[in-house]
Amino acid sequence: MTIPDKIPDLAAKLTLDAFDEFNEAFGSVSRRARKTFENKDWHKGLRDVAERLDLYKRSLEIVMERLRGALPDRAEDPSTWIAAKRRFAVLIADRDDIDRAETFFNSVTRKMLVTVGINREVEFFYLHPKQDAVKKPESVYRTFAAGSTTNSLVRSILEDFLFSVPYEDISRDADRVAREIDLYIWPVVGNDRSFSADIVKAIFYRNTSAYIVGRIVVGTRCIPLILPLVHGDHGIYVDAVLLHDSEVRAVFSFAYSYFHVDVERYDALVEFLGSIMPGEKSASLYTSLGHNRHGKTEFYRDLHRFVHLSKSEFVPAPGLEGSVMIVFTLPNYDFVFKVIKDRPCFLRSRNDTPKAITKAEVEYRYDFVSHRDRAGRMVDTQEFENLRFKKKRFSEEILREFLLAASGTVEISGDYVILRHVYVQRKVVPLPMYFNSTADPERIRHVLIDFGYFLKDLAASGVFPCDLFNIWNYGVTDWGRVVLFDYDDVVPLEKVTFREKPSPRDAVEELEPEENWIVATDEDFFVDEIDRYSGIPLPLKGVFKSIHGDLYTLKFWENLTAQVQRGEVFDVIPYNRSKRFNPNRR
Repeated sequence: MTIPDKIPDLAAKLTLDAFDEFNEAFGSVSRRARKTFENKDWHKGLRDVAERLDLYKRSLEIVMERLRGALPDRAEDPSTWIAAKRRFAVLIADRDDIDRAETFFNSVTRKMLVTVGINREVEFFYLHPKQDAVKKPESVYRTFAAGSTTNSLVRSILEDFLFSVPYEDISRDADRVAREIDLYIWPVVGNDRSFSADIVKAIFYRNTSAYIVGRIVVGTRCIPLILPLVHGDHGIYVDAVLLHDSEVRAVFSFAYSYFHVDVERYDALVEFLGSIMPGEKSASLYTSLGHNRHGKTEFYRDLHRFVHLSKSEFVPAPGLEGSVMIVFTLPNYDFVFKVIKDRPCFLRSRNDTPKAITKAEVEYRYDFVSHRDRAGRMVDTQEFENLRFKKKRFSEEILREFLLAASGTVEISGDYVILRHVYVQRKVVPLPMYFNSTADPERIRHVLIDFGYFLKDLAASGVFPCDLFNIWNYGVTDWGRVVLFDYDDVVPLEKVTFREKPSPRDAVEELEPEENWIVATDEDFFVDEIDRYSGIPLPLKGVFKSIHGDLYTLKFWENLTAQVQRGEVFDVIPYNRSKRFNPNRR
């Protein structure tokens, strides 16, 4: 069907205008992070995080309204968008943000046309990575020569990032950082000073911390260099120096909130980050920078490449079957997929009685977590709609589960399976499986102790898992950090009433079941049951309690709840506490 040229032209222009407005708003919020850090206005920072997170959705709603107003009869016609795709490609051909612009165009068309699967006539989709177009040369980093001493090199870097607030002691910090760098690179360079440092021009802000991000270049080798900055009582100071690959990956972990970084060329920044985190996919890097929608695009392409090349089947994910979700994965793939079951699901409440939870409540809780500070302890979750795969890509067990428990969310039509709504998360090892499969006592000790810090970090961020005792909801990352991946039963901490379990008042109550004489609501939680029902294997409880005995006390939970209610902002340190120059600070 032939349509006037002005219709697809207008559709393409309105879409690009909306993308540019989104970019401007995204950059504006990101730029506020510097002032927030300088003023220590942490509550405003949290509001900015939530505002930026919702910008994309709001931009889509605005452009859809404009399109329906400007093209009332053609906005939802596929032929409009087939032609608009060609116009849009011409409009963005010379831009540096072409990839993200294509993602925005795809988002608009999928909403307007309610696309199922992939419509290659309408969407920009590449099964294989595109050949990079020739782009204007622009560097997102500055290069610092080694100079006569490493101390002078570090001082030059710090002086390149001056704030309205002075450094507490720049000479001291330069000396501390230089000593660690000299020690680390000595086996590589010895007395040779022929190395340099490439430092990203923009600061990475997240929560109450700021990060100088760069790399030390020795020949063809790149060594990560991250300097965490803290705004303390007497000025800004360097808290640590991170030089190991594992330390950098922990800072950019998928369990933390997204960074605020003010740069023009996110494509160049992602390329730079890839040099210090080899093997890290661009999907996760874009997501860590707040461009989670484009991260979804990169992930979706990677997923289809994997399915196409591996010919693997989706199978049940390792772990116990969930009462709320059907969880499945692909062998040798780093992600799991979660579909909410149709029927009202039953969870164990805090007073140990079953309670129903609806699909809408589950969706609300996943959205609640996405808008909180994940504190490095809650796995990032991406939502997808209307994904389509060939039926032969699913095991019989998964297909049977879909038919029995998720027919409202999953449609099996002919040779295809359509996932109307699915959550995607990075794969972690469920905590009980980790304890049972690891033979190294020191690794078990590390994870056991980190489990206690996990509970404290989670609570400090204002989140409480009602199903605290089900350690199948917790997992261990590749770098040995305990995280929460199941959000079916999380609530704000301030909604919980922490209590000590009452004792029987007489011989009659002592003989009766507790539920007959203990009065409790869903908001009550008995702290003295943590030891009994924590899920930690009995032989390991001693090590855990020796470090985290305060978790068993009412005073700990009451004090923490009071701090959260006062609005105190906690920032969880994303690196080993032993790396801090002064571990007693903060």
